[in-house]
Amino acid sequence: MLRLRAFLLTAVVASLESVVAPAALRAQDCACGAPLYPVRGSVFVSTGGALVQTDGINTLLGAASYFAVSDDAIGFGGGAFTSWGPLRLGAEHVRLDAGSESTPGGRSARLESQYTTVVVGWDLRPRGRLSIAPSLGVGRGSFDLTVGDRAGGASAPVSPAPTFAEVLTSPGTESRIRGAHWVYEPMLAAELLVVRQRAQRRGITLGVRAGYRVAPNRPDWTYRGVAVSGGPIDQATGPIVRLTFGVGGR
Repeated sequence: MLRLRAFLLTAVVASLESVVAPAALRAQDCACGAPLYPVRGSVFVSTGGALVQTDGINTLLGAASYFAVSDDAIGFGGGAFTSWGPLRLGAEHVRLDAGSESTPGGRSARLESQYTTVVVGWDLRPRGRLSIAPSLGVGRGSFDLTVGDRAGGASAPVSPAPTFAEVLTSPGTESRIRGAHWVYEPMLAAELLVVRQRAQRRGITLGVRAGYRVAPNRPDWTYRGVAVSGGPIDQATGPIVRLTFGVGGR
């Protein structure tokens, strides 16, 4: 009896193995899922939020009867990168929009920024499913303040070169003051590559970037191509978070 039970148990186990094992192997080899892989290169678009400096600008705006502009900005942009082993090289362009404010008297102010950086990074997990890369972006950017008066009137002349406050006092229908400066962006970037089939080498890339934008030099303010004196030291510096979506490969 014991031998019969042992024989039957062995037969049942063998039968189960003959059914389950091939199925498990088929599940492992199945290409119908959506595997995730590290991204080795990508072209992407991005969006997110950032903070910028506005204290000095708002002080001058308030003295000229404008409402203060926000220091919260929404960012839109795009870029690309490629990897050689753990080394990552790329470039990004970002445009920040802090929105506009207008007074009941008809004076308006809008703050924007844009910059382009060359990015160098080092992938800490070049063979892991999630690519994590500390990186540094270096480039040139601008801080643009557009002011205007619904009543119109004469705008500030360019000869002699006006001061920042004089442009705010006489903006005409619309005047733009631009502050150019260098930008440094230390960031931590993470990306995943999503493919429909295991054998695919290209798919959709999903990522996130978080860091801090640094602009160590004072901006060079210009108005209609002429240098403007008396400008604030505000720049597009502050923390940043961006989400990325694109196409890439491994």
